[in-house]
Amino acid sequence: FSKTLLTMCEVLFANWAPACRVLIDNVSEWWALGFIVYRCFVGFAVLNVVSAVFIQTTMKVAHEDEEVIAFEKTKAQEIYRRRVNNMFREADTSGDGFIDF
Repeated sequence: FSKTLLTMCEVLFANWAPACRVLIDNVSEWWALGFIVYRCFVGFAVLNVVSAVFIQTTMKVAHEDEEVIAFEKTKAQEIYRRRVNNMFREADTSGDGFIDF
């Protein structure tokens, strides 16, 4: 069992040719077809999982960036509001709520 497990790990990590050659030489050439189908299936499954994790992480970072952008925009609006408010206070020299010329 341990040799089989070791061989399947080798197959998974791209050293599939020697194991496939042993099947072709000692069993049958048809086993090679099943072996290659297994290798492609497992390879694409692992690739899809890695891609999904990458996409999920990217989407999470993008969402956090949107929150940061929204926060910075709100902060900039608040600073602008304060400046405009101060400008109108300075323009109202009499304090009656109207701009004095």
